[in-house]
Order: sequence, then structure tokens, then C-alpha cells
Amino acid sequence: MTRAFLRASVIILVGLTPVVVPLACSEDSGGDTTSSSSSGTGGAGASSGVAGGGATSTGTAGGGGTATSSGGGFLEAACQGHVYQCGDTIDNDNDGLTDWEDPDCLGPCDNTEDSYFGGIPGQNAAPCKADCYFDQDTGSGNDDCYWNHKCDDNETPPDYYPEPEEGDGCAHDENVTIAGTGLSCEELKAEQSQTCLDFCGPLIPNGCDCFGCCELPADSGSFVYLGSIGANGDTVCTEAEATNPAICHPCEVVPSCWNDCGHCELCLGKTTLPPDCFDPDGGVGGSGTGGSGTGGSGGGTQCPPGLQACGLPGQDPCPTNYYCITGCCIQLPT
Repeated sequence: MTRAFLRASVIILVGLTPVVVPLACSEDSGGDTTSSSSSGTGGAGASSGVAGGGATSTGTAGGGGTATSSGGGFLEAACQGHVYQCGDTIDNDNDGLTDWEDPDCLGPCDNTEDSYFGGIPGQNAAPCKADCYFDQDTGSGNDDCYWNHKCDDNETPPDYYPEPEEGDGCAHDENVTIAGTGLSCEELKAEQSQTCLDFCGPLIPNGCDCFGCCELPADSGSFVYLGSIGANGDTVCTEAEATNPAICHPCEVVPSCWNDCGHCELCLGKTTLPPDCFDPDGGVGGSGTGGSGTGGSGGGTQCPPGLQACGLPGQDPCPTNYYCITGCCIQLPT
């Protein structure tokens, strides 16, 4: 994880059928937390405000890892003043995994526990245009992240991935000028604004860019758009369909806001860490500032300095106002 990173309507799902509704925009922000490390596997920092009482429960961490929810409870996690399925403390898809423990939950701004599709009003539904995929609205006004799927090399016949539009509306055009920026595709591939990186960066799961293009399966070298909608409008992208381009559409990564997945980091579709990450001389299992661990023989840590690690056995759930995104506690957007 590299946390210091180099419009008119929206589709939501009713069942699996996308429905167009009006969008509303709001502001958000991101941040990070620092906590002292605790001993034991995971080197997790101590956290406060964990919903209490009861036996420890285990499950699959959101975005990867084997999760432990100490106290058997979950804290409500709001996104920009709204509480969605991935923050409502309910197992909405009845798979035995709740909120951040569910691998389909990409963060607090996610209203589906059964797919990678965001499913909330205002998320990346303006044709071809894209902004921060991991907040709760469409439009770059509050995040200053800009992209257009016309820039994507996959937007060619016969499928026009990742965003097939009637009449081939997003057909590849490398010479398009991105509205609101005056910049070209190549310029946006090379640089997003600092506002975009500060605002959206903390919310991006490891293995994804800020526009919802993620490496799936993990370490495969293949990239799919999390907001994919099937040609008939009745399918969305899930982990099980990650290798099916008709359901999880191929996409081109935008390097300027790419959050890579390190050797000892959890990421989307990567639910375990290599054994050498738990080397007794370091790695995730060692001690470290903010519970991130010091680098072991495999190199790297679970989280950058200052972020509490989460989602693996022995690691505390995130404290109040934080959410576990691919193994690190990230401040809730407000």
C-alpha cells in the first residue's frame, strides 16, 4: 500500500438489476491514525471504542486476510454522513461476514455486501466520465479526480470495455480532452491533483486505482472495472466472476493514482499473506509503529507507518471513526 500516492444520474441495484436514480453530491475527507503496537501475531496497534462483550468471532477480512472481531461486535461506520450496507453492523448478504470482514466490502462507502458494485446513489454513473470510485458520489467537484473511459485502450470493438454504451458512446479516443481539466488522457495518466490523492487516496484498496480499476485475481496482471454492468443490465462484478470479462470488464489502470499491493500487504482478492511476512525477526508478526510491523525477510509491511494494521488474527478491530480497508485502519470520510 502506498498511501502517499505518486454526473447527471447514477445506477443503483435492486436485486441485480441496475436502476437509474438522481444523484446528490457531498464533501468528504480522509486521514490516518497512529497507535502503539501490541505484542503477538500481527503486531496490531491497540484500539479504543471497539463494540464490546462476547466471544471473539472470525471471518474473511474486507479486501483480504482472516479477520478477527474482538468482542463479537461491530461499530457503525458512516460515509460522508450516510450509513451503507458495509457500515451498518448487519450481515446483509447472510454469508456469515459483516461489514469490513466481508471481502465484498470495499470500504464504508459501499452499499453492497455481495458484489464489488458500489450500489449507492451517486457513484460513477455519468457515461464515460469517472471520478473517485470509493466515495459516495459521482462528480469530481469534491474529490478533483478526473478520468474518462474514452481514454481506456480496451474501449474498442466488439465489446467496448470497461463501459459499453449504446452507440459505442465511450469508444476509445486518445485525443479526447477531459472536461473540467483541459488535460489529455496521457496527462491524467501521468498526474492527478494533490487534492485527488489526499481525498481519494486513503479510501483506495490495495491493488486498485482511484477509478475502480483493480488487479483481479490478485497478482494476475489482469485488471477489471469494479463498476462493471453486464450487457443486459442484470449482472455486476463479483470475486467469483473476476476472470469473466463479460461480467467483470477489463480496464486500463491509471498509474497516477494506483495503490499497489506489496508482498506483505493484503489487497483486493488477496486474503492471506506469505509465511515469510510473519518472520520472527520482522514482517507483519513483528513489532512496529502503529501496528504496521517492521519488514521481515520477505520485505515490506502490512501498513505504512502511522496506520493501525487490522484484519488478521490477533489484530484489533479499528477504533471509532476508522474502517479496515485491505488490512489498514483508515479514517471514515466526512
